[in-house]
Amino acid sequence: MIQTTSIKLNNFSDFANACKHFGIEINNNQLILFKKYYEILLEWNKKINLISRKDVSLPTILEKHFLDSIIFLPEILSLINNSGFIPHTPYLNTQCSVFDIGSGGGFPGVPLAIINPHWRFTLCESTKKKSIFLSHLISQLELTSQIKILNERVENINQKKEYCSIFDLVTVRAVEKLNTLIEYSLPLLKQGGNLLAYKAEDITNEMQNVDKLVKNKKLTVKIFEKEINKVRRKLICVKKQS
Repeated sequence: MIQTTSIKLNNFSDFANACKHFGIEINNNQLILFKKYYEILLEWNKKINLISRKDVSLPTILEKHFLDSIIFLPEILSLINNSGFIPHTPYLNTQCSVFDIGSGGGFPGVPLAIINPHWRFTLCESTKKKSIFLSHLISQLELTSQIKILNERVENINQKKEYCSIFDLVTVRAVEKLNTLIEYSLPLLKQGGNLLAYKAEDITNEMQNVDKLVKNKKLTVKIFEKEINKVRRKLICVKKQS
């Protein structure tokens, strides 16, 4: 059953309440980081196209970018636990390595990093200006020990030995078709690791196109769905079998 929620997101207090509603605890220090992130994002968006100019209001950024990036965290944690990790909440000292494809304005990688301070992230962004923004952002948020930026295309990175089979998760939001994302992600993932593809649109045709690929490579697929303020979100999870 799809979880349907109508929720207001007019300010950061509303954002904290929304996180709690979806089973995600957030402390004051993390809220401060999200506020700083919002300010930096707005300033840089005047110079380069990080998010749509229609999306720059605080309520829209809180819902469409910040909350959207972390809303499936309980489901993600359940996937990690099933991969052999010790059951945990995001706030325990559990290590997880994440590769984020096409990070752009930092979504979903940076919000996930703020909530999960013991996870390690590699953000892949092929556009130079956006990678400069990401470097500035993580410096200002003091997350440089947690997040690494790569200004390269993923199809080049996944051919490099030092990045092959080392990541627990590969995350991506809305770019490329699912079958392409699977091909990009498999070399990067450990055995038992998961591709997490965030989607908002109908995925029926995409799923039909990946059925053969999933069978040939012996992958398993789970789909989680939630609806917020009449907008449906989907997280497609593709597991690389052990």
